[in-house]
Amino acid sequence: MARPVTIADDVILAAAREVFLAKGIRGTTAEVARKASVAEGSIFNRFPSKVALFQAAMQPALEDPPWLADLERQANMGDLVEHLRTIGNHAIDFFGKLMPLLLMAWSSNPAGLAGRHPLGGADPPPLRILARLTAFFAAEMRAGRLRTQSPEVLARAFIGGLQNYVLFELLLKPPRAPRLDRERYVADLVSALWHGARPSAPKAKAKERQS
Repeated sequence: MARPVTIADDVILAAAREVFLAKGIRGTTAEVARKASVAEGSIFNRFPSKVALFQAAMQPALEDPPWLADLERQANMGDLVEHLRTIGNHAIDFFGKLMPLLLMAWSSNPAGLAGRHPLGGADPPPLRILARLTAFFAAEMRAGRLRTQSPEVLARAFIGGLQNYVLFELLLKPPRAPRLDRERYVADLVSALWHGARPSAPKAKAKERQS
C-alpha cells in the first residue's frame, strides 16, 4: 500500500497567504485546502482554527523588525532629531506591510474572531510598537533630551502621523494626485513634534538670546 503524501506546512501556509491576501480573513479554509491540494481536515490537524492559520500565514509581517528591538537601547545616544527621522522611515516601511493585513482583518469582523485579534492575539504589533516607543521617549525624557510630558501621548502622536501617511498616501490617495515625498513628510512630522517636545532652554540662555 502506498504511503500517504505528506504535505509540508509551508505548502499550506503559502496557499493560505495567497487566499487571505486576495480575500482577506473572509477567505475560507476550504479555499486554502483546494489551493494546497489537501483535505480541509488536514489543515485543522495542524492549525486549531482559521485565526491560527491566518496568524501563521501572515507571521512574517507580525514579527518585530530589528530597528524596534534596538530602540530602547539607543536612547540618549546620538542626534535625537536624526534618530527620530530614521525611526519614522523604518516605521512607515513596517506599517506599509502591516496595515493592509489589519484592514483585511477588521473589514470582516472589527471585534476579531473568537474574541481574539486576528493579528497577534492579546499583544498585536501596533501595541508592541506603542510600548517600545513609549519606553524610548520616557528614557529620553529622563535624560533631559525631551521635555517631561506623557511619553505615551507623544508616542501615539508620532505613530498616528506615520500611520496616516501609510493610510492616505499609499492606500487612499487618488493615483493622479501629487505624491507627498516620504522623507520630507517624516522630517516635517519630527520637526512639528520636536518644537512641542524639546526641553525648555535654561533661563540664563534664554536671556542671553534676548540681549
